[in-house]
Amino acid sequence: MRLLHYLTAALLFAASCAGQASATVVETFRLGGWSGSAFTDDQSGLFTTCVASASYRSGITLYVQVDTQYSWALGFSSPDWNMEVGADIPLQYRIDRDEWQKGVAKATSKELARMQMPQGGYIITRFRRGQVLYVFDGTNNYEFRLTGTSRLMKRLADCVDKNAARYGAAPGMADAAQGETTSGLGQTKPAENEPATASPDEAQLAIEATQALFNLMGGAGISGLKLTPDGQREGDLNGLHAVAANKSRTLVAHIFAPGTYTSEGDLMSIIIGDSQKACEEGSFSSGTKRIAEAGKELYTSYANCEAGDYQLKERVAFIKRKAGGIFVYGVADTYVGEGGGNPVSPPDLTDDAFYSAAAVAAD
Repeated sequence: MRLLHYLTAALLFAASCAGQASATVVETFRLGGWSGSAFTDDQSGLFTTCVASASYRSGITLYVQVDTQYSWALGFSSPDWNMEVGADIPLQYRIDRDEWQKGVAKATSKELARMQMPQGGYIITRFRRGQVLYVFDGTNNYEFRLTGTSRLMKRLADCVDKNAARYGAAPGMADAAQGETTSGLGQTKPAENEPATASPDEAQLAIEATQALFNLMGGAGISGLKLTPDGQREGDLNGLHAVAANKSRTLVAHIFAPGTYTSEGDLMSIIIGDSQKACEEGSFSSGTKRIAEAGKELYTSYANCEAGDYQLKERVAFIKRKAGGIFVYGVADTYVGEGGGNPVSPPDLTDDAFYSAAAVAAD
């Protein structure tokens, strides 16, 4: 009976995205504790959306939905709820110790509410790599452990790609509701060689961070990296202001403006926690320290993941920004030994060289 409840709720959740009367399941999959399905519109036969769900001990089921335009939504259901259908439910949510975000969920049935998620690669990256999603409805607090969400979001994107090609793509959630295209997995999925769009403020921050990234590379003597536009990167890197990479090294620069984070300590804890979560099958170690470079204080960290002949070494530096907020610089180096086929090893980059260049990159 519980399985029937989940399937019925998922069908209703999928049908609600475009206001369609009914939907048909054309694919199912399981990934860890998540159960997923792909849906088509009964009337047109076109593919509409992929939905995955996971149940929690609280009795609440969490749903994650991705549509044909790669917009995404979250849903919550419980057989104990009795909501007014069509009602808007103001919510606050955050991931780990991030700032609280405001959202609005709509009750699509007495037991099910659905919340469209906003544009912005940072949110989807946090969902993929975060530990816990907290939701507050004005009265009750809810917690959802985000186990396996990194693999889940990739699986949902693959689900969309495959079924859109097989059945044809129906309009996305925002297309149907507003006549316009929305973001893909938190960002617009750009056409080939077309950059993703951003708000004017974010665009200016991206320009500032990109210049700082070039200065960092020059100061540290780093070469052979290719600057990659947002929307054309691996999923966990989307939403960052500037990224340059090759097969063995990734360099990033991101600006956290004032009011977008609680404290440097909390932010660093989140970054290290993300790295630890990504090191699912390896041996993990990390540490932090504050140092002085070029008359500035840097808050630094390292995270090391080793599994067999594979090693991922990540280093991060926070530097105060003159206009407020902080610059975050990161370098991730991948090492693969002979057992991985073709050995991979980036050129040497000492801590001193990285931190010295980071200290003056934004000057």
